[in-house]
Amino acid sequence: MKDLYINYKSNLNLAIKKMIVFFDLFDYPLSAFEIYIKLEKKYSLSNVFSELDSLSLFINKKNGFYFLNGREKLVELRQKRYNYSVRKIKVAKRYAKIFSLLPYVKVVTLANVIGSHNMRDEGDIDFFIITSSGRLWLSRLFCAGLAKSLNKRPTKILKKDKLCLSFYIGDDNLNLDNLKIKPEDPYFDYWLKTMILLYNKKEVYEDFLSANNLLENNESRKITLIRKNNNFLNNLEKIAKYIQLKIMPEELRLVLKSSNGEFINDKILKLYWRDRNAEILEKLNYVLNQIA
Repeated sequence: MKDLYINYKSNLNLAIKKMIVFFDLFDYPLSAFEIYIKLEKKYSLSNVFSELDSLSLFINKKNGFYFLNGREKLVELRQKRYNYSVRKIKVAKRYAKIFSLLPYVKVVTLANVIGSHNMRDEGDIDFFIITSSGRLWLSRLFCAGLAKSLNKRPTKILKKDKLCLSFYIGDDNLNLDNLKIKPEDPYFDYWLKTMILLYNKKEVYEDFLSANNLLENNESRKITLIRKNNNFLNNLEKIAKYIQLKIMPEELRLVLKSSNGEFINDKILKLYWRDRNAEILEKLNYVLNQIA
């Protein structure tokens, strides 16, 4: 029984270290309650407090927030980013309403918000969009084309409050497990869990959560898709794909042909200049080894 207790404490110690280090990479301090919730209540809140106290050699506390030693400035930064995020969420909601006018857009979420309201003032606004199957390219043409016409697309120089519209999946391809680094991908896991839902049609977002085992109590949902074949729209989809691949920047085409080429097809469009998952995992493990 004593050995079991030691193992329990050891697991909690490592889990808290990993969590605080991970969020430190995004300049985000955590409260004890947030740590408790993110541990999915596998441990009691009193155990969390006790373990945090035992980690004082590596972790400090200010105004109820925990962070790595020497990172006190994160507490003030968190408040500033909260205010930036409120502004950005208002912008995101406004454009999500416009994107939802296209009948093929099923879900619009705000993505890449690691930590509650943790958005940088100068950063762009990342969307994750679920579309009808077979209508990814038409949907992207509408959303990205609209943003382009309104001068709301980010550039290398100017990103503040611009609209990043680079990640789409079809509603027949909701499970994203194949995008994860195996066996562990903390960045992708938090990315999935911290989306902010802006628009949801016919509970497709719930289907997405179910497909990725994110519903409470692991509730499973039966997903039935009935599609009528429409040759006219199918041809428009092909034309939209051709046009967008033709005008895609050469830099991005080269990236997609190398490490991320498998993420551009008729079921998923993941058009990022660089994928940060491996980079974040490497940084996480490096810092953990330093404080082990």
